[in-house]
Amino acid sequence: MKPTVFIPDPIAASGMALLQAGCNCLAPWLEGKKPDKELLAQADAVIVRVFEIRADDLSRATRLKVIAKHGVGVDNIDLAAATARRIPVLWTPTANANAVAEHTMALMLALARNLYPACAATFAGKWAKFEGVELAGNTLGVLGFGRIGRRVAQMARHGFAMEVRAYDPLVTQSDFTLESSIEAVLRAADFLTLHVPLTLETRHLINTARLQWLKPNCRIINTSRGGVIDETALAQALQSGRLAGAALDVFEQEPLPADHPFLRAPNLLLTPHISSSTRESLARMAQDAAQGVLDVLQGKKPKYPINPEVLP
Repeated sequence: MKPTVFIPDPIAASGMALLQAGCNCLAPWLEGKKPDKELLAQADAVIVRVFEIRADDLSRATRLKVIAKHGVGVDNIDLAAATARRIPVLWTPTANANAVAEHTMALMLALARNLYPACAATFAGKWAKFEGVELAGNTLGVLGFGRIGRRVAQMARHGFAMEVRAYDPLVTQSDFTLESSIEAVLRAADFLTLHVPLTLETRHLINTARLQWLKPNCRIINTSRGGVIDETALAQALQSGRLAGAALDVFEQEPLPADHPFLRAPNLLLTPHISSSTRESLARMAQDAAQGVLDVLQGKKPKYPINPEVLP
């Protein structure tokens, strides 16, 4: 009997093709339907993007043998509950690094050269002059120095002649300058980019107190997870002129509610969580997630487990 794979969120055709060759696929989006958590009870495996899997969901998913995240942020999966059930949770850590890094640099450049207000003014028939800053010679602070953080650092140093200072408690050696504290990075940064997972330790990593460490000319870019920034504090800092600007691709609540303070804040550029959404990245994530699921179902060791202790 073929195993059943639940795919609640759309994935690239290349990933679907891998699964459909040997599995029954439950993909309600192919029929224009919304995902139903009741389908978890029928599944031997599940691949998720934004679909949430909590402890109570897992309690009803008695057949479930593997969970794969199409991406890198696993805050929508109860990792502790899955581990307690000895269900391997997989991710795709290499698939989207370049896409997210490129989007980070795009946001950084847009902030530096005021591209959003300049574009809006031009469309409105106003031939206004906007003075920007160059990236070259400025300092980029990087919090989180994994694959994406390092890729951004490489682009910034070698492509734009920026000085890079990074902090990551898990990284002890690098060709880049590693600071011993978050404070040291924030105080040095002309631009600050965030590349940390959302955990209890990193929630509101950037808060009212730490915003005071930044230079008034600093610009913040976040393509990691919305929850690593205290959004109210950031909106207030922008409103008061405490910061030069921010560009955000991720938010604590997505989509943004109509009354969110960001929608009234100045010097702010927002994109709808699209940093990893390139054709190439989406194909790699779908293929890596699908192959990981197939490996587990076939009794093979998956390439990218988050909780490898549950594997045989």
